[in-house]
Amino acid sequence: MTALLDLLFPPRCPFCGALLEKSGPMACPACREALPGLSVPGLGRAGEYPCAVAFFYDGPVRTGVRALKFGRKAWRAEVFGRCIAQAAAEYLAGEFDAVTYVPVSWQRKLSRGFDQAQLLARSAAACWGVPAEPALRKIRHNRAQASLDDPARRAQNVRGVYAVPRPERVALRRFLLIDDVCTTGSTLASAAGALMEAGAAGVVCAALAGGHAPQEAEQSRQTQNFFEKAGQPLAKIGEP
Repeated sequence: MTALLDLLFPPRCPFCGALLEKSGPMACPACREALPGLSVPGLGRAGEYPCAVAFFYDGPVRTGVRALKFGRKAWRAEVFGRCIAQAAAEYLAGEFDAVTYVPVSWQRKLSRGFDQAQLLARSAAACWGVPAEPALRKIRHNRAQASLDDPARRAQNVRGVYAVPRPERVALRRFLLIDDVCTTGSTLASAAGALMEAGAAGVVCAALAGGHAPQEAEQSRQTQNFFEKAGQPLAKIGEP
């Protein structure tokens, strides 16, 4: 059956889109070598909230994210979500009991045909056997963060744009909040703040990519190890 599916729907690398010889690999050999894997702990901050990041936002990672968001290549979210889950499991294990995501506005969802953060969260949550819960709603259609370079303007652009429609579903719970890219952290911080204001017991964040690799950095073997582990069964959610 797998061979037939591979024939009808040839598997592709989620980063560069190249055809794979068979289904199963997380990425093509070229991307495995080129991916700017984090050789230092991938745990940063989104405002006051810890944020686990799987990769630097460079090379094939940037190509893959842009294809997902702007090229309507929703299938890429499956592997990307598993990478996010692996990063969260490595750096944030035991700090959350539920998974949610930073939603796009209905206008952006209509134009793209999907909410990429929702797809990423669904894939990540499936690694723990739990659903990705739609805890947040975007209540104002703002400018795209990528169109703003100044961190202060980015923070202002996302201030007050997220709300929690059902606070009783959030109260006293600890959430893993997922987005595709963490640049300045303003978007994740704004969404996390809305969850906390609604009564969440805690919020930690995770994204596929963030920051840029130093020019002199050499490819670490950690990237290969990361791919070997990503997508494997994880400890029960909430357990360290």
